[in-house]
Amino acid sequence: MDLKFREMTVEDLDAVYRINTQSFTTDAWSRNALEREFKLPYSHRIVVEAEGQVVGYAFVWLIKEEAFIMTLAVSPEWRRKGIGRWLLKRIVETFKDKAEVISLDVRKSNIPAIRLYRSMGFEVVKERPKFYSDGENALMMELRLDKMKTDVEDKGKEPEPADRRGQYKEEGEGTREGYREGLR
Repeated sequence: MDLKFREMTVEDLDAVYRINTQSFTTDAWSRNALEREFKLPYSHRIVVEAEGQVVGYAFVWLIKEEAFIMTLAVSPEWRRKGIGRWLLKRIVETFKDKAEVISLDVRKSNIPAIRLYRSMGFEVVKERPKFYSDGENALMMELRLDKMKTDVEDKGKEPEPADRRGQYKEEGEGTREGYREGLR
């Protein structure tokens, strides 16, 4: 399968919106929220193409040395083909020299996604109670890129676990939680 990783364009929004609404039932982003990402200077918009069509996407915010995967999804008919892993690898490659950490939130019940993230080196650093609109908790996961660089330099020394609890603002203005509220 020939996959292409590229910057999202406004022309991709119909496909991205379709994948988003198929993938996230209660917390899908509105069309306006997707369009708003094009106005944010720190938003990186990415799509994956296969057979000439958009089959996956990600929105990643890069703020200082931290990259936040705000949303990532693969079209249901293209899942279980390694596209999510491939996309995540491309994201890590893209941000490894720009960020010290990549973080994301995932539903506590989304076991396949949690397994994927863990297999890529992400660790759970925090549980966010009632994070989603239906009351489900989220797990905040991080991949420490600065640890990856150090590990290569240290030639295989075991990294210390990341612990970033308490380093993020509480819910409200200027946070990912505040932004997510505006997505509805």
